[in-house]
Amino acid sequence: MILPPNRRKTMRILAILLLSWLAFATPSAAAGLRIAVGCPAVDSCGDWHWANDFSTRLRERGVASEVVLGGALGPDQSVVDQMSQGLVEVGLTNFVMVRRIDPLILGFLTPYMFDDLDHMFRAIAQSDVQSRIDASLAPSRLKLAAILGVGGPVGIFNSKRAIEKPADLAGLRFRAIDRSQLALYEAWGTQGVVVDMAEVSTSLQSGVIDGYINPPVVALIFQHTDFLKFYTDAGAGIGVRTALMSRDWYAGLDAKTRAAVDEAIAHATENNRAWTRRVAAAELKTLETKGVKVTTLSPEMRKQFGDLSRKAWSALIPPQHLDYFVAIAGKSRK
Repeated sequence: MILPPNRRKTMRILAILLLSWLAFATPSAAAGLRIAVGCPAVDSCGDWHWANDFSTRLRERGVASEVVLGGALGPDQSVVDQMSQGLVEVGLTNFVMVRRIDPLILGFLTPYMFDDLDHMFRAIAQSDVQSRIDASLAPSRLKLAAILGVGGPVGIFNSKRAIEKPADLAGLRFRAIDRSQLALYEAWGTQGVVVDMAEVSTSLQSGVIDGYINPPVVALIFQHTDFLKFYTDAGAGIGVRTALMSRDWYAGLDAKTRAAVDEAIAHATENNRAWTRRVAAAELKTLETKGVKVTTLSPEMRKQFGDLSRKAWSALIPPQHLDYFVAIAGKSRK
């Protein structure tokens, strides 16, 4: 059918407008993929290290990429939403973003599930835990790239006194991430209060809470060492972060680019393991330079904390996930 001249002109204009819209709506391959990071480019931030190593390796393989720092693409939830829509390709996020979809990841933070960092890393490498979590993310159009270390194991921070044994916790109130963590504090013989991370400093200064349990890096990054002058190296769980990707973006890669992305993930994750060990070894001395008194538990008291913590495991993670983690921890234990 031959269109009239005025109709043909209209169709050409519509075609040009459509192509222009697609140019803006679709991420340009020439511009490269974007990697969202919430922190600045500082040595204490494992997210930045992973993103930088990942991006550098990609560029070496001819894949353009850009690390977007300081939360410029929004908070974690916004970054996750953008990845699910294919608007952002890669993002480093809090484990909570995954927990909302699959609570299996809580096994990493379960107190005394793993003996140390290397035990956790072996469990990740020798099991199918990452593929299980990845499969659960598929309906949300997200893909798990890696589970990352953030520093040393979880310890006990407080503003009142040194903690050498569970009985020393009596009378103190600790910040809880959510209601499930209250069960852990109860098992330890102390109290918890659910407080948002943004309110921790105010809550410490006003006396609403006396401390929290976290890896040392958290207190250092947020400068809570101004208020928390006592730290017990309790080994009560291991903090993790997650590197996530847009599932649709990854599925659309050609074979060569996908191979480059996979290799860059493996490279950056291996470097993360080395960085985590290095940072963990230095954190206690760093705390001391900030005026924090560091206490190390005796083997007997560590066992006592572990025994008490196991009583709360069923409240911290769903039973089927707990059984799975107990199994992979047992298989990877030396």
